[in-house]
Amino acid sequence: MISLKNITVRYGDNVIYDAFSFDFPQGVNVVLGESGSGKTTLLNVICSLVPYEGECNADKASVVFQKADLAPVSALNNVASVLTGKDAKSRAQQMLELCQIGNKANVRATKLSVGEQQRVALARAFVTDRKLLLLDEPFNSLDLRVKLKLYQTLSDLLQKFEKTVLLVTHDIDEALLLADRVYLLSERPCKLELVAQLATPRADRSYDSEEISLLRKKLRMLFSE
Repeated sequence: MISLKNITVRYGDNVIYDAFSFDFPQGVNVVLGESGSGKTTLLNVICSLVPYEGECNADKASVVFQKADLAPVSALNNVASVLTGKDAKSRAQQMLELCQIGNKANVRATKLSVGEQQRVALARAFVTDRKLLLLDEPFNSLDLRVKLKLYQTLSDLLQKFEKTVLLVTHDIDEALLLADRVYLLSERPCKLELVAQLATPRADRSYDSEEISLLRKKLRMLFSE
């Protein structure tokens, strides 16, 4: 679903990626890296939002950003805006219900909390038939209680809808709770290392499970090197 071949990205003399090649398989791929490491640049390459050399083959993607990037209209109209046809609003309402924000369908997006806005953004991303979903640290600004609820919502959606997901984050626990595979992004020029393929189904994971605890320790050691 995502194939990158010999990707090079430069900002002046700063080389972010140099002949970078990688394939991301179907499922939830999480790229871990420190702030400013090049995670968002990777997503921008896939969306053709930055100039680059090389070849990127990827399906058209839905994207959820750190900020929900909603229009100043109702939640319902934000989701329906990516659809066509007479049933656009009914489909949008159904997806809002799945995202547990259906009761705020007629509320203007600017009146929603940050967590509610991200639920609307997830609804907008999942309501289309696009098979590729890019997530740019969408839970970064949320407190832990809200994060955990949104993790559950995302997991529920991924059970219902087949997607290839690329999530970038600096949050180790977020990666371990959501990923099928966790990758670590190196210092520039960036390379990727597959750190782990998680065996425990998302629905059965917890912060203190043996697998999560061992991988958390490993990732913290890798981050500190």
